[in-house]
Amino acid sequence: MTAPATRDDLVEELEGPATDLAADVEPGRTSALAALRYRDFRLFWFGLLVSNTGTWMQMFGQGYLVVLLAVRDGVPQLAPLYLGLVGLARAVPGLALGLFGGALADRTDRRRLLLVTQSAAAVTATILATLAITNQINIVEILLLGALNSTIFAFDAPSRQSMVPRLVPERDLMSAIGLNSAAFNGPQIIGPVIGGLLFAPFVGTPTFGAGLLFYVNAVSYLAVVVALLKMGPVPVIGRSSEVSMLDSIREGLAYIRQDVVIRWIIVLAATTALFARPYIQLLPAVAHELLHVGAVELSWMLAASGVGALLGSLATTMLGGFERRGLVLVTAAVGFGAFLAWFTMQRTLLPSLPLLVVLGFLTMVFLGMANGLLQTRSPDHLRGRVMSVYTMVFMGLMPLGSMVIGSIGSVAGTDRGLLAGGIICTIVALYAALRIAPLRNATGGPRPLRVARHPGA
Repeated sequence: MTAPATRDDLVEELEGPATDLAADVEPGRTSALAALRYRDFRLFWFGLLVSNTGTWMQMFGQGYLVVLLAVRDGVPQLAPLYLGLVGLARAVPGLALGLFGGALADRTDRRRLLLVTQSAAAVTATILATLAITNQINIVEILLLGALNSTIFAFDAPSRQSMVPRLVPERDLMSAIGLNSAAFNGPQIIGPVIGGLLFAPFVGTPTFGAGLLFYVNAVSYLAVVVALLKMGPVPVIGRSSEVSMLDSIREGLAYIRQDVVIRWIIVLAATTALFARPYIQLLPAVAHELLHVGAVELSWMLAASGVGALLGSLATTMLGGFERRGLVLVTAAVGFGAFLAWFTMQRTLLPSLPLLVVLGFLTMVFLGMANGLLQTRSPDHLRGRVMSVYTMVFMGLMPLGSMVIGSIGSVAGTDRGLLAGGIICTIVALYAALRIAPLRNATGGPRPLRVARHPGA
């Protein structure tokens, strides 16, 4: 009987020349659905698909509920500020704890960590649902629960993203990233629509309707938990636990600083997160203030953005063999800023919908290229920390951007705040496209570790 392999044996096997050769053979020959050949990735992907449907239902319900709370409180003009405060409550824990989440992801079994975070997120959704359905909800409780949820996902997000390259070989990584994006953005199409249909009978009692959607989201987390329980362990590679947490964080930040491509991906991601991507959180205010439409039309707007995001995610899955990923990234960032500026000029629903489709598409292409470059240029023992900085940008700066633009919207109009954000995003992206040649020419780098479980039946 063969003795169990030690961690050093595992590292040697995973980093050996055989795995390098297997990953490098015909690197451009892959398909959009290639990652689904691997059993653990299939389980993980399906769980995310179900859970994210619930997440988008909750996002729809919570956004509309926050606007209604402003109206109920007699300050409808402060609805954008209320939405911004929800963003701020999410931003602070994400910024404060994101680096620790990445360091922890590099020193523990990422599957076990995700079991804890996903279970905790289900509990917070249940609490929010109970408060809403019993009509005990107010803006303060939404802010506190939002902050708690952000704390949980400060540890969840880097673990979830950095685990994906351990489930598929590098040649199929873009397929996995694109499919993961599709699992998040496909539900953006159906989640708000289903949410709108479930909410419609309770327009007279909106807190009950929103609470129902929050309960559905709480149950949906079980899909990820079950998938994780059926997956194999994702053991630690390397010796991150042998250094202190602070030294581990410093090591990750130093790696980001020394790689100009990774550094500028983070800069662009931060710019779009702070100034442009908050448009999705502020759509309830856009619907109410600029387009003068209600909950059903808002669900259409979110679904239109979801259609574009799904198309962008599918486009990402087909770019596994495309060399000029950096060029695609900066082009998508420039286009995103420009189309956002155009969107802010609309005052009727119909022309807004195709622009939301384009914005969703460009967002996902940008994120897919950014994610792929970061994953392939980072060694496994540092990947959690690199991805934690990347996820901090969205968990921290994106909600903070919602607060800033929402505050501007309360004073000068939501359209002017988003217009300024679109212009800033376009300018920064144009500078990167024209002046940062390594980013523009980036093709991704070889990873020291290439690993995937054997395809399952």
